[in-house]
Amino acid sequence: MGQIEPRKPSRSNKMPLSLEAYLAALPTPKGQEIEALFQAALEESYEVEVADFWESRDIAVTYWVLMISGVNQPEEMEIAKAWLLWKAFFAKDSALVVCLQSSERREFKCASSQFGIVNCPALVLGDSPGMESSIEISSELLFTLSATPGSFQRFLARIHQLVENGTRLEDIRALLWTETFWSGIKVAYAEVKSVVSATVKASVNVK
Repeated sequence: MGQIEPRKPSRSNKMPLSLEAYLAALPTPKGQEIEALFQAALEESYEVEVADFWESRDIAVTYWVLMISGVNQPEEMEIAKAWLLWKAFFAKDSALVVCLQSSERREFKCASSQFGIVNCPALVLGDSPGMESSIEISSELLFTLSATPGSFQRFLARIHQLVENGTRLEDIRALLWTETFWSGIKVAYAEVKSVVSATVKASVNVK
């Protein structure tokens, strides 16, 4: 439990040698035309969207993407372990999660682009598979919550419960600015206020 398993490596966008040989035998204009069409189709087949991240197609309450710089970062691993523990023993099938390392270039680039992630680790919450609307929990807030045992998992549980009860992400974002929310998970608002104001203010993207 808590082990970050490497995802299967992406195949290279290279043309099979047999096809290269076939194209080389064709007249130059014709071969170039077919090669261009093949490369365009190949590139399109390798495009990744957030909705493609989920191995399970079951409908969940919340969708979470954890982006980390790599498995050799102890602080990031502690966050990942706590997050996976919460998923496995508390949220179970009601939450879908995926952990992306920077080495997973296509998926990481897709997530970085859609969510505007600059620094890792970052945890992104959505309420639909495509995560058209999302809330980013930045590295500063993740490290702050992880400093006190149990705080991070209570934070995850509270947000998950709010989504399950029908609270919109925009309203959850607003709640993160209130002392009531933080006292409910036994975190002093004074300890996180400055972090929240610096990292959560532009985190909801409605398309």
